[in-house]
Amino acid sequence: METLLLGALVFVLAAAIVGFALMMTLAPRSVPVPAPGPMPSAQVIEIDCGTDVAVVTGGAVDAGPRGAPVLVIGDEGATLVFTSPGSPDYRMRVFEPTGRYLLPLAPGVWEVGCAVPGSGPTTVFLGTFEVRDPAQIYLRSLPDGPPEGACAHVLDVPPSFAADQLGALHEGLAGVGVLPTDTIERAAYAASRLRAEPPTPLIFRVVRDGRIVARVEVAIHGDAWTASVFGCPEE
Repeated sequence: METLLLGALVFVLAAAIVGFALMMTLAPRSVPVPAPGPMPSAQVIEIDCGTDVAVVTGGAVDAGPRGAPVLVIGDEGATLVFTSPGSPDYRMRVFEPTGRYLLPLAPGVWEVGCAVPGSGPTTVFLGTFEVRDPAQIYLRSLPDGPPEGACAHVLDVPPSFAADQLGALHEGLAGVGVLPTDTIERAAYAASRLRAEPPTPLIFRVVRDGRIVARVEVAIHGDAWTASVFGCPEE
């Protein structure tokens, strides 16, 4: 009798072990889900404005020495509006069906809107993308003092700007408070080139005692140079 009882106990234990092993093998397992990574980088941000499909393609793009690479597809005369917290808005018109540009967009996340000819003030939101600066090319230009736009001036720059940019700016900006001891230097994308379309001014910053006191955007209108000054260097 004891032999039979012992055999039965061994059989029950063996069955339990086999059942547990089968349960662990056949039961569904929880597969860990990887955490979402950063936005994938693209070679160029593609923006479709004014066609049947108005979208932004490409999550993020690396800026180069002359700006952020953007491919624009759209109707002639359409207007693109770029906005990003802490950066000046940027607007450009579409003058050709397809064009690739290097835009002076600061590192950060940008929203894009599109207004097509005949739509009036209506701007359609297209999407967002990120400009990254892994090589730390971009030089900050917003004033450290009052918010940009609190003090703003537009003035003529001496014709000598073509030959001596910094000297002409020191001369031309003296009337708005720039001192001879202030440092004026190229900022933003320092290798960018002046363009009318899309608008790409030459951007400078005025530094005093280690602080940025003004941002200067220089553009050309015909044969005359003009400077838009944002900030209060006279204070």
